[in-house]
Amino acid sequence: MAKVHKFTTPAGNAKYPHLNSPDTAFDTDNPKYKTEVLMSEDEAAPLIAQIKAAAAEAFGAKANYRMPVTKDEETGQVSIKAQSKYQPKFYDAQGQVIVPSALPKIGGGSTVKMGGVLNLYTVSGSKGVSLMLDKVQVIDVVNGFGGDDGGFEAVDGGSFTVEHFDEPTPSTGAVVNGDF
Repeated sequence: MAKVHKFTTPAGNAKYPHLNSPDTAFDTDNPKYKTEVLMSEDEAAPLIAQIKAAAAEAFGAKANYRMPVTKDEETGQVSIKAQSKYQPKFYDAQGQVIVPSALPKIGGGSTVKMGGVLNLYTVSGSKGVSLMLDKVQVIDVVNGFGGDDGGFEAVDGGSFTVEHFDEPTPSTGAVVNGDF
């Protein structure tokens, strides 16, 4: 029986989170709950060591394999990616379970921790490690885009107003007055 390797990430900022509903953008037949978590290289080091140790045990010390970790050379931040076919369990900052009906919209920049199991695989000769997402701790929520924060203040000298903009014509959809 294969050894189960559990993981928990340090807290980091969610990048491209699809945690409230699965991502169907690139594969409508196989949607996935997923996110990446950004953190410093020092914060990521223990998890990276755990992934490398499990891979060495499964594939051999000198094997080449893919990892669910990337580093942005410009910022130095490390991105750790995890995903699942099934919605993970959610916990609040105090470790209490969040029922699905009370789950806030988790947008990019939210502070989260991820947990689950390492998936060591060999497919068509390629070896790799992926992170199977089982649970997410929501520490701070950022709702992302779509909220109304009050917009902008008026700008002196601007000539465009909604009242002077004509609606598209029903027959063509073209803008009649208000060339862009």
